[in-house]
Amino acid sequence: MQDGQGQQGQPILSSSYQQFQQQRFVRQEQQAVQAQQAILSAGADSFSQKVMDTINALRKVSSDLAGAQKQLEAQIHAQQRQLVQMQQNIDNVIGQLQNTFKPGSAGSSYVQ
Repeated sequence: MQDGQGQQGQPILSSSYQQFQQQRFVRQEQQAVQAQQAILSAGADSFSQKVMDTINALRKVSSDLAGAQKQLEAQIHAQQRQLVQMQQNIDNVIGQLQNTFKPGSAGSSYVQ
């Protein structure tokens, strides 16, 4: 056994080589765990980004709706003012017609 051979001709593994193999195995296991964590992290980051993108899109829609609501309210107020003005004009015309053609005046024969 002086030639570095064990029983039946098998090489004798030195303890430093066994340690090297063990360290290599541990490193491979650590790398596998890190790779798995990176994959999970990338998936989580991708999902988180999608959630944030969705939130931002919904905030924009909400902002757009608020702007549309303000615009609609302004249009409604403008139309209300127009209707009020039209009603006042009609009331003025009614008043003028009533004054012009009131009973007992010279032009009262025109109103029936």
